[in-house]
Amino acid sequence: MKSLSFLFVLFSAFSAFADDGNPVRRVPPPLPLPAVKPVPFHTPDVREVKTKSGLTAWLIEEKSAPVIALTALFKGGAASDPARLRGLTPLTVALLGEGAGRIKAAEFKQILAEKAISLDFSSGADYIAADMATLRPHREEAFRLLKLALTKPRFDMPALRRVKRQMETEIDARKGDPNAVAYERFLKLTFRDHPYARITPSKKGLRAVTRTNMRSLVRGRFARDNLILAVVGNISADELKPLLERTFDDLPERADLPEIEPFEPQLKAGTDVLTLDAPQSAAVFGHKGIPRGDPDFYAALLVNYAFGGGGFASRLFNEVREKNGFAYSIRTSFVPFRFSPMFIGTAASDNAKISRALDIVKTEWLKMAQNGPTAKEIKDAKTYLTGSFPLSFSSSSRLASFLAGIRYNGEGIDYLKNRNALMNAVDLDTARRVAARLLDPASLFFVVVGKPANL
Repeated sequence: MKSLSFLFVLFSAFSAFADDGNPVRRVPPPLPLPAVKPVPFHTPDVREVKTKSGLTAWLIEEKSAPVIALTALFKGGAASDPARLRGLTPLTVALLGEGAGRIKAAEFKQILAEKAISLDFSSGADYIAADMATLRPHREEAFRLLKLALTKPRFDMPALRRVKRQMETEIDARKGDPNAVAYERFLKLTFRDHPYARITPSKKGLRAVTRTNMRSLVRGRFARDNLILAVVGNISADELKPLLERTFDDLPERADLPEIEPFEPQLKAGTDVLTLDAPQSAAVFGHKGIPRGDPDFYAALLVNYAFGGGGFASRLFNEVREKNGFAYSIRTSFVPFRFSPMFIGTAASDNAKISRALDIVKTEWLKMAQNGPTAKEIKDAKTYLTGSFPLSFSSSSRLASFLAGIRYNGEGIDYLKNRNALMNAVDLDTARRVAARLLDPASLFFVVVGKPANL
């Protein structure tokens, strides 16, 4: 999702992260730097603002800049689309900014540009998000346009035809991309008949979508009981409340969402190979993960950073790429599907080397499950994950998005103040126990796409 990185834009979570195409590029040692005095970081206060209809928003008031940022998050994304309408959600979301009410697309975009209002819509498997940013003097107009886009989108036929063509072109492009093909095949083989198996658009699905379908989605998804709100910027609670009421209190009280059953993949260790004429192979691998609200999740974050999520600092990167040069890129991450959390890895390599890269993955997966991380790995993971946390506060828009994600994940309003303490409280024994729970070699399933040798 655009700007909600903790919720994962699903395709990018599976994509390979090649840099310059050189799988054995060495990182030079860092230059010695003079000692600096740490600057203390003060976690901002979060307060709750409640409207007449009972809607609540989390607000961080920041008077040092003239910007106001809002994230509105609605539960229900591509996994909630009917099977015959694959692509309904991303198509609808792409058209929300193409005019609303009596304002046609060109005029709508002109108003946004003239008043420096940013209004972006995005979606994932389990959500639709609206991100708005405006200068304080234009806040009334910004909230008005947001309301129009959410309640009276135009869905004009020229725009609909254009966006459908663009999405169909992207579908064609994905067919030649090993990373995209591996991602879709992994979903298909993992989830089979479950809605998560069909969260990427199809041409047939897009062609079946009508304006009536999109209007039904807007009426069914954009409701008050389905809405999470977060606001950051130069606005007080008293100023924000009437804006929220005018923008959101007229939404339907209840959403009309299809029920999605929880799903636990029954994967067995093995490798599925799909031949694609390409100079390199892409691999997606993994199994079920740990739910976001699980008490072990903070330990799991540390384990993942040490194992494969820490980029150059991770064990997999060091063993597969740095020591052996068997991959352009390799990483692991959590994919927080709401009804089936996953723990996933991705790798990209020459066709001749991919099998050796995956052999090391299997070996290291087993070693981490059996022995867990080292004390140094956990210390380094804590240092990075707690030290980088203030980057979440680098802009009003980013912080609003982060706050909405916290609410989406069911965290409390005091999360910002408690998060690093919860991370630091994980001891080595806990991390090793959670590593054994998180990594399951018996369920480690690989999908490889390309022309891999020896697979």
